[in-house]
Amino acid sequence: MQILTQPHPRQILQIYRDRLKPGSHAAYGEIERDIALACAKLEFPHSYLAIEPLTGPGEVWFLNRWESEAEQERVADDYAKNAPLVEALGEMGKRKASLILEPVEVFARCRRELNRGTPWDMGLGRFLVITVTKAEREVDGTVFETPDGTKFVMLAASTRKRS
Repeated sequence: MQILTQPHPRQILQIYRDRLKPGSHAAYGEIERDIALACAKLEFPHSYLAIEPLTGPGEVWFLNRWESEAEQERVADDYAKNAPLVEALGEMGKRKASLILEPVEVFARCRRELNRGTPWDMGLGRFLVITVTKAEREVDGTVFETPDGTKFVMLAASTRKRS
């Protein structure tokens, strides 16, 4: 008898938010394209996902996930050892600085006991629905909680074409 198990989400979620200054979206987009190309060419040591909300103020969220603090440290060490990558991203970060407000960064841990449904895996699904709440209850999606009790519920969603 074969037992099927659901994959478990990685334990740690980093959410880094660039809040865009008014009128900076196009220039910011060009720099981010350059950053993505540099990361691919210079072998950035870890995958991340950049997302933009469909509504609300202009901002871009960058999501990173790790299984453990040890994995985070290994990635940071690998990054630090890649001098061409560090230099390229440092220069592009300086270009981007005038286009954004103070960035916001939070780290959250997976709360498996609150998860319901298919676990969220970065990059899967056409759309990502994110609910931010302080409620302590099961919800559809994968729940990550910050030290202050804020929960980010990640739910992959897709659309189907109607005929």
